[in-house]
Amino acid sequence: MSFVITAYVREGIVMAADSRLSLNSQQVTGSSVTNLIAVGQSDSNQKLFVTKSGVGISTVGDADIKGVPIAGLIEQFVDQIIADNQWSPEKVADEIIIYFNAQPIIPNTQFHISGYDHNTNEQQVFHAVIKTSTKNKVNPKDQFGVTWAGEGDVVARILNPSAEIDPLNGNSIKIVYPNIPIPFNFFTLQDAIDFSVYAVRTTIDTIRFQPRPKSVGGPIDVLVIKPNEVKWIKKKELNA
Repeated sequence: MSFVITAYVREGIVMAADSRLSLNSQQVTGSSVTNLIAVGQSDSNQKLFVTKSGVGISTVGDADIKGVPIAGLIEQFVDQIIADNQWSPEKVADEIIIYFNAQPIIPNTQFHISGYDHNTNEQQVFHAVIKTSTKNKVNPKDQFGVTWAGEGDVVARILNPSAEIDPLNGNSIKIVYPNIPIPFNFFTLQDAIDFSVYAVRTTIDTIRFQPRPKSVGGPIDVLVIKPNEVKWIKKKELNA
C-alpha cells in the first residue's frame, strides 16, 4: 500500500505522497511455501505526478500490471494522452478510469486527482477507484479540509474522536478524549504544506514501531497547485 494526502484550502491545493514500493512475494524451500507480505523493494518510487495543464495525480494500491510499474503507466498517460490538452481534473479522472480499465488486468488502484477547472476556476479534488470505475468529488464548494488514501489509520486516529477502553471492567469505555477539530478553513497554503508533510511523516514513523508491513516510507514528495501556478515543494531527484 502507500499513503497519499491532499489538502484543499482557500489559497490552493497541496498533494503529498511517500515513496516506498513494497512487493508481496513467495519464498519456496522444498515443499514449504512462505508468503512474504509487503517486502520493501524501493524508496524511490514515484506516486505523485502533474500534467501540463496543472492537474495533480497521486496513486495508492497495486504497484504493477503484469510486471509493468504503475508509475510508468501513469507517466505514459500523462505524456501521451493528455500532454497537449487543457483537461479539467474531472475530465482527467474520467479518462484515467477508462485508461486503466483498458489494461490487460484491471488494477486495485486508487487516485487523487486535483486542480482547477480552467473554464470556471473551480477548485476540484476527486477520489477515483479503478476497480469500481467510480469517482467522487471530495471538496464541497467553499469548504476546506483534507482527504487521504492508503494506510490512513494513523491519521484517522489523530483527527477522529477516540476513547480509552478499560479491560478490567468488561472493556467498557474508561475515558473519552476530547475531540478538538483542526480549523482547516483558516489554513494558509504553508499550513497545508506543513500538515500534509506531518501526516505522511507521522504515518511513516508510527508504522516503523508497529508490528505491521512497512509499506509507507522513503522521501516525501509535495506538490502545490494554485489557480495560475503549479510548483513542486519537494521532489525526488536522480543522483549518483
